[in-house]
Amino acid sequence: MKTKRIVVDTSYVLSWLLPDEKSPKSTKEQLVAPELLVYEVINALKTSVRCKRIADDIAKQLLHEFESWNVQYFKIDNESVLNLAITEGLSGYDASYVYLAKKMKCKLLTWDKKLRKLA
Repeated sequence: MKTKRIVVDTSYVLSWLLPDEKSPKSTKEQLVAPELLVYEVINALKTSVRCKRIADDIAKQLLHEFESWNVQYFKIDNESVLNLAITEGLSGYDASYVYLAKKMKCKLLTWDKKLRKLA
């Protein structure tokens, strides 16, 4: 049986990782994302340390936990993402997740209602 894929964005990943977030239900689907997810997670963990939300050793543990997940990363079509960002008024980052969900014809796990509607 083929595993169903689901695109996951940074907001959702952080809700799984950060100890003070509400963890959503786990998923049995194969997590997929644009390659930029890794950098967004790193940046969010750095910001969490700077804001004293978590200690730097915890940030490193959370990064290692995230790296252990079986996320499949995909390149995106930059021009298509730019067009989507312009037409829908999205950041390039957000448009990347919506683009991938549309391209793969799968659901997008995000806490952003606008993105969820567009995907």
